Amino acid sequence: MSDKVNGFDISKIDVSSLIKNIDYSASMPKFTQPAMPEIIPYGKLQLEEQQEFKKLFQAYQEESLRVLRAIEQNTANLYTLVDLISKNNEQQDELIAIIAEVLTIAKAKSKKEAESTYTKVMGRITQTVKDAETLAKVAGYATTVWQLAQPIIDKLPF
Repeated sequence: MSDKVNGFDISKIDVSSLIKNIDYSASMPKFTQPAMPEIIPYGKLQLEEQQEFKKLFQAYQEESLRVLRAIEQNTANLYTLVDLISKNNEQQDELIAIIAEVLTIAKAKSKKEAESTYTKVMGRITQTVKDAETLAKVAGYATTVWQLAQPIIDKLPF
């Protein structure tokens, strides 16, 4: 058998060097991997949304606790006030008037009016109430009303 094809002696051809020099990429399909920007930001977005939800939930819990504490304190103050009024027979009318005046802080139409009312009420408490325990309790009540009204007062014009 002859090792000649079309007049070429193929026995002298180094096949291994031919295989090394073949450019296989020409026979491969051209493929570019698509960009995946939608996937990465979406995962980041989910993380950001979870973090934002966590912050909102924590703020909600803190606000709920603040409100519950205010309710607890307010309820305790109401009991204290009822007790004070019932025990202080000689100052009953004055205490009731002071308590009513304390509540007018919440109906103020401006920050200046609210501050003025609070200052006036605190002055009246210190001038009217004789014993230290009653003074502390009524002043504490006025301060509680002031603190509870503060978010509303902060939104008022000066």
